[in-house]
Amino acid sequence: MISTPALPTQIKQALTAALVASERVRWAAQPSARRMTAAFGIYLFAIPWTAFALFWESMAVIPFFAAGPDTPMLMKYGFGIVFPLFGLPFIAAGAWMLYQPIRAMRKAARTVHAVTDRRVMTLVVDGGVESRSVFVDRIGPIERKQARDGWGSLRIETHSRIDSDGDRITERFEMIGIPDVARVEQLLIKGQNEPS
Repeated sequence: MISTPALPTQIKQALTAALVASERVRWAAQPSARRMTAAFGIYLFAIPWTAFALFWESMAVIPFFAAGPDTPMLMKYGFGIVFPLFGLPFIAAGAWMLYQPIRAMRKAARTVHAVTDRRVMTLVVDGGVESRSVFVDRIGPIERKQARDGWGSLRIETHSRIDSDGDRITERFEMIGIPDVARVEQLLIKGQNEPS
């Protein structure tokens, strides 16, 4: 058994409730939000996008507020209202992109990945419980990505099928941003080889 970090009480209770009779947890841990680089990488695009959208909006409202008494109504209300309205969706898109890393951190704080003697599981506890699991004897090839400090991700092939166009579709179970990823992979391989 791999030693596991302490889990918050609510997460631990949800994990215990998700187990079936006589199922034992061999490893469980919460993901690290800062290791989910895709969520934080969006800042490289989101910050300049949002800055330009706000700059556009500030320039677009100037005709409305700076218009004098001689300014034609079409100029004042046409440019002063239409252009700012045009910029609002771009500001909203920028705000959405800026929120994604915060959303990833909040989700990571409510998520637990676990390996039991029967299954690989991911639970997200947010009011209710969202659960995804696959039996150990059903997992296929495992792809591991690991940083120098031992944190990383596992992509586990669970099913492969041919769709109506003849293309192969491969379904995967992913655990992203987990500690001691190499030992977790070894635990899964060992579980596949144990008699059921």
